[in-house]
Amino acid sequence: MHIAARRRATAGRAGARIARVLVVAACAWPALACEGASGRRGTAAPSGGRASRAPLLVVGVDGADWGVVQRLWAEGRLPHLKRLADGGASGVLKTAYGISPVIWTTIATGRTPDVHGITDFVVSTESGAVPVSSAVRRVPAVWNMASRAGRRTAVLGWWASWPAEAIEGVVVTDRAHLTRDRAVHPPAELAALERTRVAIRDLYPGLAGGVPGRDPWMEDGATRDRIMVHEGLQRAGTGFDLVMVYLRTVDIASHRYWKYFEPSRYPGSPRGEQWSQVIPTVYEATDQAIGDLVAACPAGTNVLLVSDHGFMAGPEMPMVYMNTERLLEHLGFLVRKGEAVDFARSVAYPVDSPGHARVKLLRLSRRGREPDGRVPASEVQPELARLTRALQSVTYADGGPVFTVRRNALPPQADLAADVTLTNASLRIRVGSAVYDDVVHYINSITGTHNETTDGMFVAWGPDIEPGSRPSAFSVLDVAPTILYALGLPVAEDFTGQARPDLFTRAFGARRPLRKVPSWGTMASWRVESSAVDAKLVDELRALGYVSP
Repeated sequence: MHIAARRRATAGRAGARIARVLVVAACAWPALACEGASGRRGTAAPSGGRASRAPLLVVGVDGADWGVVQRLWAEGRLPHLKRLADGGASGVLKTAYGISPVIWTTIATGRTPDVHGITDFVVSTESGAVPVSSAVRRVPAVWNMASRAGRRTAVLGWWASWPAEAIEGVVVTDRAHLTRDRAVHPPAELAALERTRVAIRDLYPGLAGGVPGRDPWMEDGATRDRIMVHEGLQRAGTGFDLVMVYLRTVDIASHRYWKYFEPSRYPGSPRGEQWSQVIPTVYEATDQAIGDLVAACPAGTNVLLVSDHGFMAGPEMPMVYMNTERLLEHLGFLVRKGEAVDFARSVAYPVDSPGHARVKLLRLSRRGREPDGRVPASEVQPELARLTRALQSVTYADGGPVFTVRRNALPPQADLAADVTLTNASLRIRVGSAVYDDVVHYINSITGTHNETTDGMFVAWGPDIEPGSRPSAFSVLDVAPTILYALGLPVAEDFTGQARPDLFTRAFGARRPLRKVPSWGTMASWRVESSAVDAKLVDELRALGYVSP
């Protein structure tokens, strides 16, 4: 049964009849034994009543590292995670592939990338790279499987969950903090999401890491995580069988501030004491969020926390985040009209040059090329020479040049390139006697990294989890089948991973013997979806070193 058929079975009386037929067809699989196929939407229960099904909370924490967690435990931190680990099972989760959306889709599907279809952060199109989406996935995720079996599910923030899929429950996608377009399912939940945006303002301030100054990537990650936690708190006690919450900020902080967490790995580098607590602060805020989510769940809930990978020290990749348009305004080359460039009054403007880009590409406002362009053909070379001199006059606080300017080996959209100098950068820059502090927003570097061998972690806790269980070789490929097993649903024989009954008590195993089906099927279509926020998302991936500038 394809998910597209499931989506079509939603409108009107005829759609309702089709939906019942599809559920009954799914129940015809002897091993599936769907529970409560004729019950109300999202509230069906097997024989013995709904109380016989323990709800499951799954929390995905991107980049949570077992070594960091144990170090913070030794300092008396992360009490909520410690309580869950001490009362349940915990250990290393073997990772694979090294690319977060690939791993998170593997976690959600139980299949390898060549089968599930998501193999990178982006998909190439004729108009450029776009972030991966749910439309690229070729096989069902656990929320599709649970939905087919009548389980009411909330999926909150999972990577590559946009556009929102139609399931028995709620989806708040990974782009819900940026766009309204297909950001949630059902669409009626959009009004609740708008209320959430207001309610989260003071929620878990530590998710921004306590970063001195402004780090837009940390702020954006914190906003996203606050939305998902708030949505999770609203859903956890309201009759969902499965709640899945994905949190991102630990990963962002670890990429950007690792050298301050492990300064001994970077001898000769400034210690940066003001940054040393960014990673611990984000972990602590995440720990508090996890504690609140668990507390909001009804009695009898089982909890599974997983991370896709850990972290390690990597080579330093410096970054100077700079507002090139503002600099050109100060230099007298650019005039704005509202949020747009006023081409009639501007000489030059940046193109394809996000704040973090090492190379700033500049383009003249040429008459006959740009709308209302100002610079005639006869003035192109003199204006390029004038722009070159102006950029070469810009210095950091120590007098060193901010740019190396070149006019050769340019991409077709640029008339001139300015390579940003990364050594001895400062937040204040000088142009003659003038000093500006609104051009360089922040100075940082990517230092934390991971690969296909940097393992993640897991913690399992609840009435059906065997205390002290330490399953060996638990893998990201085993998570989806283990989720299905915890829900009392069959595991597909074509999964690459396997369910791990050794996480659960003997009593649970006696009640829920492992069942199997040949397959949970495939998705009906594969397509590339674009959105108005694609450029912003790709910009973020570049800022974290995931996508080449």
